[in-house]
Amino acid sequence: MQLTVPVSLRVVVAGCLFASFAILANMISFVMIGKINERVPESERISYLWWGTEVRTRFKQLYPKSRLVLLLDSCVVLMVLCFLFMVIRDLVFK
Repeated sequence: MQLTVPVSLRVVVAGCLFASFAILANMISFVMIGKINERVPESERISYLWWGTEVRTRFKQLYPKSRLVLLLDSCVVLMVLCFLFMVIRDLVFK
């Protein structure tokens, strides 16, 4: 008995791109946390293990001219588009 699911190459590529953008967005967030922690007192530092949406806002306040926020937003948008492509492609051409 063979348990294989036919998946097109486009869906596999979209999945790999989705994962790549997710990892890149996470790495950018870590860079932003590091830059935030350099500027704020020790009591206001953000943990690398437990953080949320405050990273983007705080970074934008401390570094208003930095393009890291734009890069992070671009990664998130591209990640969502890849996910939608995978879902729509799988549903329409099933």
